[in-house]
Amino acid sequence: MSSSIKDFIKDLLYCLKLSVGIFFIPFILGMIAGMIMHGPNIKEILSWGSRFVQWVSAMGLGIAGIAFIKPKFMRPLNYQDVWETYFKKFNLAHVLFFISIFIAIYSYVIEIYFT
Repeated sequence: MSSSIKDFIKDLLYCLKLSVGIFFIPFILGMIAGMIMHGPNIKEILSWGSRFVQWVSAMGLGIAGIAFIKPKFMRPLNYQDVWETYFKKFNLAHVLFFISIFIAIYSYVIEIYFT
């Protein structure tokens, strides 16, 4: 396997790892909002958590879409050398896109199977 494919897979797996951690922040905030609005109803609490994550994911996908369509809006990063220690192939728009896709998938799985 060539090194560019390995770098792509490593970057994708790192995005997957980051997305697991990022997923829990809006999910817990949504669960708290669901608990405040609906009390101890577990289906509603999980549903609110999932929906909150879906909103965050949609915003991330929107920002990534703007970055793909108008790359001039994405100026170079101040710490590009630090960025390249974590991601060899992906730029900021790619990372945002994949993390948003992954957290949307987690949210839909929770919504389908648990609510």
